[in-house]
Amino acid sequence: MIIGRHTDSKGRSTGERITAVQRAGEPLTDTEQAAATRLLDAMLDAAAAQGVSLDDLDWVLDLPGGCRDVIRRSR
Repeated sequence: MIIGRHTDSKGRSTGERITAVQRAGEPLTDTEQAAATRLLDAMLDAAAAQGVSLDDLDWVLDLPGGCRDVIRRSR
């Protein structure tokens, strides 16, 4: 599993958050998992510059799920 650079308040890494996303269909490949984790980390880097964390974003959207879906769709 890819760990990722960010964690939430429960100590779950971005890679763990991507892995936990439940969707119908085939599971992510290792390559897709790594790409979705990198995308989520990059988005959280940008959010951190505004003082926003993954926990803040969890209140309004499923960013890990969105990253997973975008990577799956783009492949």
